[in-house]
Amino acid sequence: MKCNLRMCVSLVLFALWLITGITGTILLLGPLTAKLGHPLPVSTADTLHEYFGFAFFGLSVVHVTLNWNALKSYFKRLA
Repeated sequence: MKCNLRMCVSLVLFALWLITGITGTILLLGPLTAKLGHPLPVSTADTLHEYFGFAFFGLSVVHVTLNWNALKSYFKRLA
């Protein structure tokens, strides 16, 4: 199966969403687990969260651009 641009962008966005969610959870739970004696790699998670978050945002713009016609038709159905 060939990966076209829309499919590749969507798959990479999903991976970035997953990584950003996992690192965000680590950042949220980090202080609690440190108090319990099981520190998480908060510094690494913070760096990854920032970089992958920027990549997620940038690729989201590409995703919206590629799917603009479909989005317009969704909004027309709502009106």
